Amino acid sequence: MPLCGFNQQMINGLGEFQSGLVEHGIINRAKKKNQNHEKTIQKELEDMDSFMKEINSIEDPEIRALTEALTKYSCAFYRLVNKNGINNYKKTIEFLNGFFLEMDNKYYTELEGKSEDMKKLVEYLNTIKIQEK
Repeated sequence: MPLCGFNQQMINGLGEFQSGLVEHGIINRAKKKNQNHEKTIQKELEDMDSFMKEINSIEDPEIRALTEALTKYSCAFYRLVNKNGINNYKKTIEFLNGFFLEMDNKYYTELEGKSEDMKKLVEYLNTIKIQEK
């Protein structure tokens, strides 16, 4: 279950999405507004935080859930990029995509159907650390 048999198509899509978040959402906006990347990220996070407070007003429950999930993903990604440095964003994307593939692989090759499979998966994931700056 973790990510339904995560595959290369999914990795490509996430990679494009993540690159777009950085290149359009941070780098291009920072240039356009003549401000540093950190300030741009902070503003994006503030805007998404405000948006999160309004998402419950979306009537369709599936659209609401998907919008909330995508917003939370984007926020977490921006915080990780900010933590690891904007110049390292490609490495951050590589790490995340490898992390998701590893999570999926671990589950489907070793844990699926075993007792406490999800607990064991989380314990394993806690051993994987991103290289910081």
